[in-house]
Amino acid sequence: MKTLGGRVRGLLPWLVVVVLIAGAVGGYYYYQQVRAEQARVAEVAALRTEIVQLGDITALVSATGSILPAQQSSLFFTLPGTVAGVFVESGDAVHTGQLLARVDDTALRLAVQQAQDAVTVAGITRDQLLVGPAEGDVAVAQANLRSANARLSDLQAGAGDEETAIAQLRYDNLLADYQALNNQYNSLVQFAADNPRFAPPQSTLDSLKTNMESAYYASEVARLQVAQTQQGGGAGPVAVAYAQIVQARAVLSQTLAGATDLQIEQAQLSVTQAQTALDRAKLRLTQTELRAPFSGLVGSVGLKVGEPARATTPAVVLLDVTTFHLDVTVDEVDVAQLTSGQAVSITVDALPGALLRGHVERIAPTAMTVGGLVSYSVRLALDDGAADLRAGMSATAEIVVAEAHTVVLVPNWAIRRDRRTGQAYASLQQGEALVEVPITTGLRGEAYTEVVSGVAAGDVAAVTTARDTLDILGGG
Repeated sequence: MKTLGGRVRGLLPWLVVVVLIAGAVGGYYYYQQVRAEQARVAEVAALRTEIVQLGDITALVSATGSILPAQQSSLFFTLPGTVAGVFVESGDAVHTGQLLARVDDTALRLAVQQAQDAVTVAGITRDQLLVGPAEGDVAVAQANLRSANARLSDLQAGAGDEETAIAQLRYDNLLADYQALNNQYNSLVQFAADNPRFAPPQSTLDSLKTNMESAYYASEVARLQVAQTQQGGGAGPVAVAYAQIVQARAVLSQTLAGATDLQIEQAQLSVTQAQTALDRAKLRLTQTELRAPFSGLVGSVGLKVGEPARATTPAVVLLDVTTFHLDVTVDEVDVAQLTSGQAVSITVDALPGALLRGHVERIAPTAMTVGGLVSYSVRLALDDGAADLRAGMSATAEIVVAEAHTVVLVPNWAIRRDRRTGQAYASLQQGEALVEVPITTGLRGEAYTEVVSGVAAGDVAAVTTARDTLDILGGG
């Protein structure tokens, strides 16, 4: 029979086990309580909250681009040539029509002068036809006829020394007239051969040739008259004298009749053709000069005196910096919110302290598709500018597309939208719990969204930023 002490000694291991188990259970529950308290404290610390208030909201569409001047023009020489002068430098202010550069124009100036001479010749020929026979021409023709008649009478009566001298003088004068016309005709033909682009019309040459040939025949007749007076009368000289009378009468009749309508029309056409050639020569001369098409600043100069003007490199780049604009692209979703005249705020990367104002000037009617993305070109006009603003600076524009005043504003971080249904939810703190309530949204800004229903001013928007922790004991 065991004693009491022996029984106690037999139960002692079991008592130790029970004590250990009880201690472990108590420690576990204590750990759970501490952990729960720590979780509650961490959750409270990680809770992001904000009281919902009434306020104003502005919906914006943002876009980026480069600052551009009102006009930018790359100017080229349209004629090849050697640069004879460059009269501006980069940064110079110029006015409309100011001479910027010039290529050598020696050959073209000579061409203009030759074309002007051709116009003068054609005009004189036409004017002579229009005014009709001059009194002097009629008098000469009449005198020639009288002289022919007198010559016949002299032949019939016999010529003296005085008549022979007179015939010689007349021949000398007519020969001189012929030689002058011959020199004029040959010079004009040579000019036409050397300058085919500025050659006088063929009708002018033909008319001059006809006058030259008439002068030649007249001088030959006069020469025969001299010979006849020297030889005295006879059947041959008398026949020639009769022929001279017929010719003199024909010349007088033609002189009195004046030019025909066809001759006048041809002469006028010659003047028109010569004037056209002159205008063309003057136009080419103006193309040797490069002048400013508008007032502005010289952006760059690509010329050097003595070098050829290149057709591939702009001679001068001219900028009109009286106003600036910004060309941006806006996607098809946002462009539906834009209209002309909407206010624009513009910030320039190079001018961090400057906030520029502008407005939507125009929206392209057709879209651009790049990589499957549809967008539209939008021009934003600057209403003001900064003193340091330069063409080409990078800028960001914010376009005000809508505004709402005194509305319920919920921070964007507290709003979630179900992608499947499209329903929006706001996360609110109600007591110690976080709940999501369905809402109807209005305008969305950068930080806040207008909530039309589901949330009231004074509600607390809240979300937790705590992450789930791993239970090392396998608990929940």
